[in-house]
Amino acid sequence: MNTKQPQSILLNLFQNKTQAFIAEIFFLFVAGIFAAVAQQYLKMPMQLPGKQGLLFMLILSSTVTLSRIKGAGTITSSGATAFMLLFQVSSGDVFKPFLILFVGIVLDFLISFWRKIGQPLFFLGLAGALSWAVIPVSRMFISMFSGVYFYSFSSGVLYPIATHLLFGFTAAIITGLAFKKYYK
Repeated sequence: MNTKQPQSILLNLFQNKTQAFIAEIFFLFVAGIFAAVAQQYLKMPMQLPGKQGLLFMLILSSTVTLSRIKGAGTITSSGATAFMLLFQVSSGDVFKPFLILFVGIVLDFLISFWRKIGQPLFFLGLAGALSWAVIPVSRMFISMFSGVYFYSFSSGVLYPIATHLLFGFTAAIITGLAFKKYYK
């Protein structure tokens, strides 16, 4: 069983640090594309807003916690955004690709604090929850100022925010438990 950190494995595969850095950026971007594909094509017909966040945030928080690149969440979510924009798979929501990009930016911001305070598992879960909850909060403001109706608000505003918080927290906690030996 290989217990070396993924970054040291990448450095052994490539001849210099620049090549490893470029390869890691490429892998992060492709992970974002994979997350968008998984989110789009593994939909379940349930009335739980934010349920796709479990898989998406699992991939996003995994890449952010394992990567040494600052802005890994933004790179990963930009891969998802590019895929959604190129193939128009935003399921009727024209704002979704940009909201996904915003999730990565917020996660990077919160992860920078997480790394400064000693990387507690609970704060990683909180970072995942808050970053995934950016979607319904942003949609609420978009709806208020533009009049666009979002189906997820048909049962009220608090329900989508609560489910997004739950799925984001769960995915980040799973990531933290799975990769704890790599970031400690």
